Amino acid sequence: MQVNKKQIEFLLKLKKKKYRDEHQKFLFENPKVIWEEFSNPLLDSVYVTDNFYKENEDRMVFKNIYRLSEKDLGKISNQVNPLGMVALFNMPQAKKFIFKSKNVLLLDGISDPGNMGTIIRTADWFGFNHVFLGNNCVEIYNPKVVAASMGSIFNVSLNADVNLKSLINDLKEEGYQIVVTDLMGDESDIDRRANIALVIGNEAKGVDRKLIELADKRFKIMKSGKAESLNAAVAAGIVMNKIKF
Repeated sequence: MQVNKKQIEFLLKLKKKKYRDEHQKFLFENPKVIWEEFSNPLLDSVYVTDNFYKENEDRMVFKNIYRLSEKDLGKISNQVNPLGMVALFNMPQAKKFIFKSKNVLLLDGISDPGNMGTIIRTADWFGFNHVFLGNNCVEIYNPKVVAASMGSIFNVSLNADVNLKSLINDLKEEGYQIVVTDLMGDESDIDRRANIALVIGNEAKGVDRKLIELADKRFKIMKSGKAESLNAAVAAGIVMNKIKF
């Protein structure tokens, strides 16, 4: 089917957070991931250019496919060089958390979209299936977050605008060990037998001091080089690996 003007206007609106929130929909632009998610019930529709369709006609297995011009794709795309395919998804709903997951991830003030997407992808890799974002974090469905997550936003339960202090107190009552990354901490072993809630902080400021005060362990990643600090996503991956293995 050929896309119509009304559809293009709607897709254009989704570039703004308020419309994503209002309609609970977002765009995804990675063809590889879109094909992987072809049976995902959250997939609403797929939009491709004529050239892309002709080159991949035997792979067009989607229920709702619309053709559009290169010009219209350029309008709705968030990429400098669009890849010829965009998918419209409904936002996943966070799964109810019942304090049974062994490891959970709390994010405090993660403001860089690339870092956020990479952390979500890394959490998926290490089996941290519940991720809680403080109310000072970048939006989950920011296009750069979505792109960097490489589809992991569909695999991990994401809870936004969370009061992290209140959640940490609840987790402590349920027996979770609270681990925060802190340059003033130490590198002592983390008890992998425990249920662990890992807190990763802002790229520049680290974890808020009020949250650090609630921690059971302040973990420092030791260094041997001269770099002043680590990227937040890299730090998250190092500590998640430490916890899991």
